Amino acid sequence: MANPDQSLIVILGDQLTPHIPALRGAEKTRDIIFMAEVMAEATYVRHHKKKFVLVFSAMRHFAEEMRGLGWRVDYVMLDDADNSGTLKSEIMRAKARHKVDHVVITEAAEWRLQQELQEFEPLEDTRFICSHAGFRDWAKDRKQLRMEFFYREIRRATGLLMKGDSPEGGKWNFDSENRNPATADLFTP
Repeated sequence: MANPDQSLIVILGDQLTPHIPALRGAEKTRDIIFMAEVMAEATYVRHHKKKFVLVFSAMRHFAEEMRGLGWRVDYVMLDDADNSGTLKSEIMRAKARHKVDHVVITEAAEWRLQQELQEFEPLEDTRFICSHAGFRDWAKDRKQLRMEFFYREIRRATGLLMKGDSPEGGKWNFDSENRNPATADLFTP
């Protein structure tokens, strides 16, 4: 029988902070943090092998940190024999394993993954300077969405990277300086 009060708190590989929205209101003695290394996330586009080492190492360290703080953590490693290979399947397996009905998750940063996990009703990620509602307010009634103008408004509103009313360094952006061609060896496994 499921515990109606208990939640499975899903933490993704780019959400390794105890301040993630999914952990707000969670209780160490009641809820379970769930993390999984899955092949689908490691192979949907080509990545350098060292990136996997870095991400999985960070995830494992975060899981240990949370255990050290008294949390129960269910962690599925990439080479676990029963690993299904997808995050959604692993969440479903964890729900069954722990007999919980409620999943709490912070929205994924990637659209592809966000769509896959939508059924879990993700919480808005508050680690950004602007909320979804703030962006929608800025975007409504605009014929063209040019992020440069949005960034300028955010900088003015927050004072970030500003010197008085002017941009720090005298320029609003450095796009032309950042458009150097990438070398192929940076992206090979």
